[in-house]
Amino acid sequence: MKPRIMVYGSYCVGMTMSCKVFPEKGQTVLGGNFNQLHGGKGSNQAIAASRLGGDVCFVSCVGKDSLGDAAVALFQEEGIRSRVKRSEKNPTGVGFVMVDETGQNRIIINFDAVMEVGPQDIDALESEWEGCKVLLMQFEADLNTVAWAAKRARERGVCVILNPAPYQPFPEALLESVDIITPNETEAKQMLGMEAAAEVSAEELGKKLIASTGIKEVIITLGENGALLANKDGIQHIPADKSFIPVDTTGAGDTFAGALAVAIGEGLPLDKAILFANTAASISVTKYGVVESIPSRDEVDKIANKIH
Repeated sequence: MKPRIMVYGSYCVGMTMSCKVFPEKGQTVLGGNFNQLHGGKGSNQAIAASRLGGDVCFVSCVGKDSLGDAAVALFQEEGIRSRVKRSEKNPTGVGFVMVDETGQNRIIINFDAVMEVGPQDIDALESEWEGCKVLLMQFEADLNTVAWAAKRARERGVCVILNPAPYQPFPEALLESVDIITPNETEAKQMLGMEAAAEVSAEELGKKLIASTGIKEVIITLGENGALLANKDGIQHIPADKSFIPVDTTGAGDTFAGALAVAIGEGLPLDKAILFANTAASISVTKYGVVESIPSRDEVDKIANKIH
């Protein structure tokens, strides 16, 4: 049976356009290469978990507009049980991205609809908690509701995985209900109050996070270098397969998170679960796009030589 996984987080539409230079105040510039794609860390992770073998419920909020209609249709196509509210007052989340000829970008994101999900919506999910193995969350959501959902999951014996991205200050009580946290190196430094440019090894970051947060399992994602697992047993580096040639790394972290949730839901030991997630993320970077690059379970099993 597929493990039941709940994902709470964001859905938004990414609208991207390239330009030679960014416009100054009051200026209009010509652009090109317009693209409109499904996005949001929560949605991406829910899709990854579903494609990779999870029985997924996605909790979020979108507007009563055409973009929201497209989101609901997407979740249906991906076989995801949608517990997505339709906002009466806010539009579906949108991110506007400008990219200049040097590759620099400027981004504006509106998550007002997503922020409408509150503790009362989490409490209304009683039927979804039945048999649920994993709750996966990120920081593109109301953080008080994230903390509430984590507490409710802990009460039910559900494993809570927190991907603290994009990083922002969070309620202290949140970490009391988190089983596994998955920052990248920059996010790990931010959690420890360090500057992003601070020179500190991933091993040291892992040790400091264990000591300062009380979380039992810390997984620091290292991009092409795989991931580092820190817990009471020490530090373990789980490398990624570097034979994959990356063409677009966007969304690899979301693929990793969704894959990790599935593997843990299936009962794999944590090091094997990370290996599975590394493999899924490595495959994703060989394709362009985010949703478009998330692999199927068959693709991962073939590469991972059937980890089970």
